[in-house]
Amino acid sequence: MAMTTSNDFTLLSNVKPFKTTWKVEVKVLHSWTQHSNFSGGDSLEFVLVDKTGVKIHCTCKRIFVARVKKLQVGEWRLLENFSVTSATGKYRPTSHKFKLSIIGSSNVNNSSFKNEDEFLTLTPFQAILNGSLDSNILIDVIGQATDIGDVEVVQVLGKDKKKLELTLTDASEQLPCCLWGRFAEQVFRAYKVGKSPNFLCLLRFAKINVYKGQVQITNSFETSTLVINPAGYDLQDYQRLLPNNELALSNEDHEVVKTKGNKRQIDKWSLYPERSLLDIIMATEIEKCIVKATIYAIDTDWSWYYFGCVKCNFKKVTDITNRDVVPLKHVFRCDTCHQSVTNVAPKFKLHLIVKDDYGETKVMLLDTIAEPIVGVSADVLLGGSLEQIEDPEDLPEAITNLIGKTFKFGVYVNKDNVDYGADIFSIGKTWAADEIITEADDTLTTAVSSDRSSGQMSVISIESEDNTCLSSTPLSKRRGDGDVDDLASTSKKQCSKTIKLEKNNGE
Repeated sequence: MAMTTSNDFTLLSNVKPFKTTWKVEVKVLHSWTQHSNFSGGDSLEFVLVDKTGVKIHCTCKRIFVARVKKLQVGEWRLLENFSVTSATGKYRPTSHKFKLSIIGSSNVNNSSFKNEDEFLTLTPFQAILNGSLDSNILIDVIGQATDIGDVEVVQVLGKDKKKLELTLTDASEQLPCCLWGRFAEQVFRAYKVGKSPNFLCLLRFAKINVYKGQVQITNSFETSTLVINPAGYDLQDYQRLLPNNELALSNEDHEVVKTKGNKRQIDKWSLYPERSLLDIIMATEIEKCIVKATIYAIDTDWSWYYFGCVKCNFKKVTDITNRDVVPLKHVFRCDTCHQSVTNVAPKFKLHLIVKDDYGETKVMLLDTIAEPIVGVSADVLLGGSLEQIEDPEDLPEAITNLIGKTFKFGVYVNKDNVDYGADIFSIGKTWAADEIITEADDTLTTAVSSDRSSGQMSVISIESEDNTCLSSTPLSKRRGDGDVDDLASTSKKQCSKTIKLEKNNGE
């Protein structure tokens, strides 16, 4: 058997959503069980790190748990074949803009690589207290435990919970801390029965919270870990080990999270206001609006298409084809009908970067919106191919021809855009740039004018799309990442790899 070299693996900083056939070499820093009352059941969660110190969150649904038995904390492993989606919501264990999901074709094998580093990223207290960090990202902190109170039993959602308040200190700052459950018990036990009342607490994957106007640190359910007097740290000199803060808000990324819901009724877009891109980026309320913008680039972090199960109304499927078998026969796994299927079809899922005179952001168009403005179906562009995209910059001309064209977009400003800063906005309709939108336009139609090359087109409705993805839900809903109606997103200041052309729009 040939030896695998480090050149065969992709660094975690380079994995992107456009394919699932990635190979990475990672160490398991942490794992925990995420409990859920929903149909998917509990899941296994991991924090993985590569040799460069880049960390990423990995999730595994219950049905795939057998595939990750070798992912043991502290061990280096080779992980192959997984899906990549945007990291989203509150209390994310890493600052990586993407997360990994185990799929039916995932494989985990032993690695010969050795590195005992714990890859701590300690955050200075001042950065926490001055509000410069993104509170959606969990952090690592260390400090001396002082002002330790008594363990209290309080009612939380009708259940008794143990709570302990204390202060973490370094040489110059004091950081309020509130611990719950077993974390409270662990610190209180060290305080009462330990050999010394002076001890350090290392709290990993902790969340920043604001309670009664005061910034504090607390454990994030079962995601966090707590170590008393960690090896290599001393009460007198641990502060000198603090690195520079790496979690500035301007560098973080978010994703829109979908909701379940009934099919949206026909919207009266003529009743919604016109906004600028800056208006929707800075929005503080959920709304629908109309924005006039020019397509500036194609966001090639994402594939421009996905494969959907024909039987299940084109819900996204996972490629499980055995490429060692000749002749090659493509087989896919559909998590909706829970079967291996071969009857699939490609559908558009276009991620575009758009600009106006006031700002720049990203939008996502599903198939019934994208196909009319592209002018041809995804199936035609692929020529019957069932392969995943390998080079995301190798775009069909029909897609790159969109660059430089100006449209009016019917935009959904969702909860995740408002609350979490997600900057991928879902599009409900498009109009020609100079079209006057009247109430008569709000009908179900997919008609497109013949002057597509100049960007002039008639109204296109998303109402015929399976569009339950366009609204927002709490992260706890935890529907599968493989669903087509997952809306991927990134932060407002993400630096994405894009395809950009100089062209005239003919207007």
